[in-house]
Amino acid sequence: MEKQKKNKKPPLPDLQAQCDEYLAGWKRALADYENLKKDLSAREVERHRYFVIDLIQSFFPIIDNFDVAVRHIPKLDDLPEEKKKMIENWLQGVVYIQKQFVDSLASLGIERMKTMGEIFDPTHHDAAGTKTDPSKKPQEILEEVYSGWMLGDQVIRPAKVIINE
Repeated sequence: MEKQKKNKKPPLPDLQAQCDEYLAGWKRALADYENLKKDLSAREVERHRYFVIDLIQSFFPIIDNFDVAVRHIPKLDDLPEEKKKMIENWLQGVVYIQKQFVDSLASLGIERMKTMGEIFDPTHHDAAGTKTDPSKKPQEILEEVYSGWMLGDQVIRPAKVIINE
């Protein structure tokens, strides 16, 4: 009898069940890793988006100054033709640089908001003042003080506008 007890070996574990368990664990780990990669990629895209927005916002004062310069073109009627032509060429260059700037922003997906003739929307516009024009609708935008800018559907800077009372 003693011999039988010594020869009795412990039962073998169910190797197939253990393999299946390890395989399931490995598949879960792989799926978790794939999800982590997707999350990190999405975070990187979002971080890049915020970086672009922050960078562009630092250029808005420059764009605003170009807009003001173009809006305040002096009258050239009283100047001699030679000087008039020289200033017109210079102004054309300034307008071209402004256009290049706006086109560069557009290549990044950043577009200037349309404001003139639109109805005031506090999610897209900041009211800088009011005027009365009976020929216009109430709350219609009469003037744009500073341009508003969008990145897709997101407002990255609201337009500063004068609205009709």
